[in-house]
Amino acid sequence: MDNLQELIPFAKEMLSQKPSRGLLKVYLVGSVFAVLGTAIGLVETVCHPFCSDEPLDAEMLLMLAKERRTVEADVQHKVEGKKEEEEEEKEQALENGATTLTFSKTHKVSQRSISNRLHAS
Repeated sequence: MDNLQELIPFAKEMLSQKPSRGLLKVYLVGSVFAVLGTAIGLVETVCHPFCSDEPLDAEMLLMLAKERRTVEADVQHKVEGKKEEEEEEKEQALENGATTLTFSKTHKVSQRSISNRLHAS
């Protein structure tokens, strides 16, 4: 705010000294760059939380890798457990002499990437 209050007296002093056209152009170009820099900085600050281009730090990457391995292990364990149950059911059905058809769906755990979620928010 101090700079803005100093700007008006500076402009009045410049006009009273009758500067050359070249000097006015230099001040004008500098002022335009300053305003553009401020506007770009403001836009960058506002949009920063929505950008995902920044690299993640090492600790976060390790945590994500550990979480993925845990999820994959759980899914694999569940799939193996279902296969064992189905085999046991088939064996019991064959022992009992009954023929049954069983339909099972395998569910995959899928995670949507961040890029897919950005357009919906």
